[in-house]
Amino acid sequence: MKSQETIFEKIISHVLHFKKSFKNFFKASFLSLVVITIILLLLTQMDQAFTMLVDLVENPKSKLSLLLSFLLINALAIVLSHYPIYTYYAANLNNSEDYTVWSKVYPFNFWPLKRFPAFIYHAKKNTDYQPDNWANYLRYSIGLLIHAVWIHFIISSFEPNIIFENFPLPALKMVIYGLLIAPLIAYIYVKEKFSKYQKQPGAAKLQIYYKRLGITYFIVGFLSLLLLIITLFVVNFSPGGFLILILTSYVFMFNYVFFRLLRTRSTAVQNTLNSPLLLPVSIFIGWVRKFEKSENYLTLFNFNFIMALALLVYSTIASIEGWSLTNGIPILLAFFYFYYFIIASLGKYFFVAKKMMLFGSRKFKVLFGLGGLFLVLFLVTKFGNIENRTHELDLVQNLTKELPEASFWKTIQDKKEENLFFIASHGGGLKANVWTLNVVNTLQKETQGRLLDQTIALSGASGGSLGLALYTGLYREDGQDFEAIQQKIDRLSRQNYTSIDLTFTFGLDTYRKIWPFNQRYSLRDRPYYAMRKYQNTIEHTPSNQLDNTSFRDYWNEAFQKTGYYPSLIMNTAGTKGSRGILWSVKPNDFEAIFPFAENLATINNDKTLPYYQAVSTTNRFPVFSPAAKIPGYGHYIDAGAIDNSGLLGCLDLHQYLLRNPDLLPYKKIAYIEIINSKSLYINYLVEKFKAENNLTHIAKDEVETDNIVADLQTGLNLDKIPGYLSNYLSNWEKQQPENVRYFQIFMPHKVSIPNVEDFLGGEIAVKETKEKLGHFLASENNEILTLTEKPDKTLFDPWEFYEPTLSRHLSESSLHYVKAILKHPLLRKQFSEIQELTLTSKDSL
Repeated sequence: MKSQETIFEKIISHVLHFKKSFKNFFKASFLSLVVITIILLLLTQMDQAFTMLVDLVENPKSKLSLLLSFLLINALAIVLSHYPIYTYYAANLNNSEDYTVWSKVYPFNFWPLKRFPAFIYHAKKNTDYQPDNWANYLRYSIGLLIHAVWIHFIISSFEPNIIFENFPLPALKMVIYGLLIAPLIAYIYVKEKFSKYQKQPGAAKLQIYYKRLGITYFIVGFLSLLLLIITLFVVNFSPGGFLILILTSYVFMFNYVFFRLLRTRSTAVQNTLNSPLLLPVSIFIGWVRKFEKSENYLTLFNFNFIMALALLVYSTIASIEGWSLTNGIPILLAFFYFYYFIIASLGKYFFVAKKMMLFGSRKFKVLFGLGGLFLVLFLVTKFGNIENRTHELDLVQNLTKELPEASFWKTIQDKKEENLFFIASHGGGLKANVWTLNVVNTLQKETQGRLLDQTIALSGASGGSLGLALYTGLYREDGQDFEAIQQKIDRLSRQNYTSIDLTFTFGLDTYRKIWPFNQRYSLRDRPYYAMRKYQNTIEHTPSNQLDNTSFRDYWNEAFQKTGYYPSLIMNTAGTKGSRGILWSVKPNDFEAIFPFAENLATINNDKTLPYYQAVSTTNRFPVFSPAAKIPGYGHYIDAGAIDNSGLLGCLDLHQYLLRNPDLLPYKKIAYIEIINSKSLYINYLVEKFKAENNLTHIAKDEVETDNIVADLQTGLNLDKIPGYLSNYLSNWEKQQPENVRYFQIFMPHKVSIPNVEDFLGGEIAVKETKEKLGHFLASENNEILTLTEKPDKTLFDPWEFYEPTLSRHLSESSLHYVKAILKHPLLRKQFSEIQELTLTSKDSL
């Protein structure tokens, strides 16, 4: 007689069974899990995604993008959870290889689709095979997982504003994250109920249960549609909008669960809905019934694929032609659906080809031939000695006489003003660009144009350098008409550059790395089309091509506009570790001014770069922007890889002047460093707090870090050189205040204790210090909140301000924040001091 299992033995047995199920699930679903992980990282670890979501909610023109985002999340949910089953059978997991019987059907009866077959399967009858229910439960949970990622993304996007409201976010987050498991529990519960009722004699209980589920699904479906309509047409960027957006996304999780549960049972469910009162429910289930057949269900995947493809084709053409683009989020989701569906479908077909012996079919031969061709092209590209010209810049000649160094210094020497300026601007995407443009134009207005007239050089990195270069273009067009310039700055700021980047990064720019597509054709890369958008806004003359005016010719036109304009230093980083520099003035000895740098403004045979293409070399953030190829010189990436502040170029020029005192006698130099980084602003606040409280160090309990992580954090930190240069200038100002002034123009941010602890790399150890810091931050934040939010807001009063993120697309609320924060007391004090410096002349001393 067999002894009865103990409770402990049952637990061990269930644990071992779950372990086996999870192992099989993981093997079959690896590709789906990788896709979800990448989406999670892109949406929650890159700040620009947060701004894109805010734009989806607050921008009336983004409602179509919001709808597409919801549709694609739901499409990803079903496709990511469906296709792993084919891998499961193909890998013979749980001895399942011979459990299925495959057949070919033609779901379409109209040309040209009627020639396209679908391969479907059904389980063998009279088999003793036992499906692994837990592996199936886990597979279906993938669809819930992508919904959970979407909800987490929404919370992360709204959190920067919510944490400063009288809103119980921590408790609400616990509730929301806790409830995310409820749909999976509901799914498992219902599936187990099905199994229980199917084993019982008679079908009465099962039919009653089907009826209840049908009615419940109708209610869930109706709520999903109603909430989606409310989200599209009513929801705004507010605490109330946040709650509705979360609720809509959560109801869609249950919609997914019921679709999964009842799709294959929809006929049986509809047969229980005989009452006239249930006619709407019956009609709804009848619509779901259309997907009961496997071939129709597969058609749904193909329809979603066509939708994603149509969006990507439009985005590509729109990027090339300069048309309006959707928000970047649906484009990103469409790419993931597009690539996943292709890879998963090919995997399924080769498995079916093996099962049905289709290796001799025309379709298999075509696919095999295309795969072979792609492999050959890849090998030719990789190992062949073939030049890749996808990201190659054009070379042009200067058409006007370059301004020689001596003439430029003579112009400086003739100025009566005692104080001269260097302006540097940090990198930071469109955030840095917009901040730089607004700061410079505000200072220009308040000094009545004197600031740039007394500035020796402009130098930046990445987005900051782009901002200085664009202001040069604006000055070239509009001179000192600051209102006209501001209107163009506002238009530049509202442009969507992220969608161009995403469209080309995952699309044409990827394909064009393969021979023969990597040669020079009429198509250009994503930096080219982004710079064209800048150019057309500045010049207010739509063009399909970038201007071929050389870097120095273009700057010289700005210089001649009013008789003077600061010299422009464009910085980039070479792959050899040296800098690439374009200086708008023709130097006598380039290396004497800019050590360990290459002169990219004068290339072989008196060639040079066109202005906007030259500017693009500074704004090439690794991974998301390709390295610029300059023929004969090599590849160059974002200037921030060496110096993310632009100060180094200014210091090079200043040190050159100090070594040649005859060039600049009796002048006091003021540095203006334009900073958009939140981490650097946190550092400023920490140092201010330490000074006010006579602290030399803030003790912390360090967050333990692996060696590799520590190496990556150190290597990827862009503040090393800027931090050194900042301290260098601060010390110089302290030692020689009569010769040097130094202004750090920060973009103020709201800062919390967790922000500071993240910056410090550990929890603040001393309780008293932490409490004092909390009061200090509250006071600092209040100065920002006074400027950016009105008191006594209701639940649905929209936020008008959202802190800009490191992004290539800013929401309207982020642009409002930039405008409002220019009135911050810290900035007003600095602007006033700079204005006073512009009024001092040699004659008044």
